[in-house]
Amino acid sequence: MSEDGDVIDPPMEGLRSKGLKKGSVSLIGAVAIGLAATAPAYSLTGALGHGADEAGYQMPVVFILAVIPMYFIALAYKHLTDAAPDAGTVFTWGSKAILPHIGWIGGFALMLSSILAGVGAAGITVSAATVAFGIDDPPGWLKLMIAAGFIFVTTWLVARGAEESSRTTIILTVIQYGGLLVFALILVLSIVRQDRNPTAESFSWEWFNPFAITSFSALLGGFLVAVFIFWGFDASLSMSEEVEGTAAQSGRSGVTAILITVITYVVFSVAALAFAGIDDNSAGSLTNKANIDDIFSGLARDSVGSGGALVAAVIVGLSAFSATLSTVMSTVRGVLSMATYKALPSRFASVDDVRQTPTFATWFIGLTTLAIYGGLVLVSDSIVEDCVYSVGIAIMTYYSVVAVSSVLYFWDTAFEHWRTALEQVILPAIGALVLIPVGVFQAYQMANPDFGSSGSLAGIGMVFVIGVLSLVFGVLLMIVWNLKSPAFFRGETLARERTHRPGKS
Repeated sequence: MSEDGDVIDPPMEGLRSKGLKKGSVSLIGAVAIGLAATAPAYSLTGALGHGADEAGYQMPVVFILAVIPMYFIALAYKHLTDAAPDAGTVFTWGSKAILPHIGWIGGFALMLSSILAGVGAAGITVSAATVAFGIDDPPGWLKLMIAAGFIFVTTWLVARGAEESSRTTIILTVIQYGGLLVFALILVLSIVRQDRNPTAESFSWEWFNPFAITSFSALLGGFLVAVFIFWGFDASLSMSEEVEGTAAQSGRSGVTAILITVITYVVFSVAALAFAGIDDNSAGSLTNKANIDDIFSGLARDSVGSGGALVAAVIVGLSAFSATLSTVMSTVRGVLSMATYKALPSRFASVDDVRQTPTFATWFIGLTTLAIYGGLVLVSDSIVEDCVYSVGIAIMTYYSVVAVSSVLYFWDTAFEHWRTALEQVILPAIGALVLIPVGVFQAYQMANPDFGSSGSLAGIGMVFVIGVLSLVFGVLLMIVWNLKSPAFFRGETLARERTHRPGKS
């Protein structure tokens, strides 16, 4: 512990510079990247209806309960970033603290989650654009053109460098949060004037009572929805080698982002519940079949008028755009780190001399996302939607690797002080013990043929097939690279390491 009470995290050894530009991202920019990656407008419009359907009026308290293990994971991120401010994050930490193979799979899961989320964001952008232009049933070629434009612009911005990308992200985040704030105020004013859905209940502090949750299945269902919408806060931590200030300040950006996000979600969920209610038979309800998959359009139309749905579509489109920008920024740095330590071909380790950004890796991620979207949209829009659902498996995988890495890396020194024991080991361990079984249960649910929207393959739900087969493909890639270039897997380029007490080898 330092004299001012801050936790001092023992640094990892043997980390390599990637050629990235230090100081190109401000601390505010880092927080904005974390906020943008959670995509609040995009997440809320797709999650509020399903969250209300699962948890009812206890949705606000379920959001609060769900953020607790995510906050514990954020603490692991904070301390590991302080100890090893490496662009590889989960890949680097998992390789050092657990095993190179585990770190590799964690890094691949992070990359996979970004690509699948990018596919989903392209689909959201296509929907927003077609709504804006009044196109009811767009042909496949038009969807592909809109998606291509969306992906090329985001990839081009990321390739221009962290400084310009983070500035764009700040602007988009301000616009997005400004729109959400105005929208929430409109809902509150409508509630005060009694201009709301007549079946909606009046606000009650009972909505924050965890003991009023009707059943464990309601808690778990709402929890699964909430975990997905909190994902993304860690995007800023992949930028730690480029953020101005100290590694400790960079590490706090993820914690700050998740706290702002939970406040946003709770406030908006309360306003939406009090305005629309949860009566399935009411046309204006959050859980009505016509609204449940796109809450913003329904709420905006009912509270503002016909133009409200158009404004909501624009905000959701900007949310998807800024989220994709942030996740690509973080993911390409993970790929860069993997290549730097020879866990991927050296071509991915190249950094543009002028912009000091991994241009090759950036375009690889962008074009891969476009290729997957193009292939899937020609088959079925439902498969594109199922890519979004399946990303949960990859998220649970790499968050669990981060939590376990914190526990193992700090184990030998953390218990010298109660605060380090709590933040470095105990709380991350609890986070892992919650997320791992929840992830297994979620995968079990995904295997149900009725889960998602595109049916099944050999009696197994397509969401499960996409999520699991994608990770299995990663394992196969790892085996192939291990056979071709085993140095990393032998610990020669990134040696295993744990903290140790002074005088202990």
